[in-house]
Amino acid sequence: MNYYVWLILAVGCFVGELFTMEFSLSCLGLGLAGASLASWLGFGIWVQTAVFALISAIAWAGIRPFARKHLYDKAKHVKTPAEEVIGKNAVVETPINPLTGEGRVKVAGESWKAYAEKPLPAGAECVVEKLEGVTLTVREK
Repeated sequence: MNYYVWLILAVGCFVGELFTMEFSLSCLGLGLAGASLASWLGFGIWVQTAVFALISAIAWAGIRPFARKHLYDKAKHVKTPAEEVIGKNAVVETPINPLTGEGRVKVAGESWKAYAEKPLPAGAECVVEKLEGVTLTVREK
């Protein structure tokens, strides 16, 4: 096979990797680039295929776990802005009534629907315990 066919496939894998971030396509892309080099050097299709398989397997076993550990897993620890309100102090804007489900609190300048286990009057200070959908569960401070 001509080297440029392998090279086009390798570039396609690297471009596809930009959209997935799984580090799978990049491993295949490295193997395809190696096969392209083997083709350019004049080796036959069996050697090219073997180079592709070998480099892809080595990349999959060696590079992919390292890349996922140091690049991908850090993203799992990022809190969303909504999750940032947990543990913060809040002020009750409209009285919270657990029986009717009414009540709002203000946290960091934003108004949220709130729930509490016992009624809280307007102006009371409270702490956000958890977030469920768009409703905060609060407790009296």
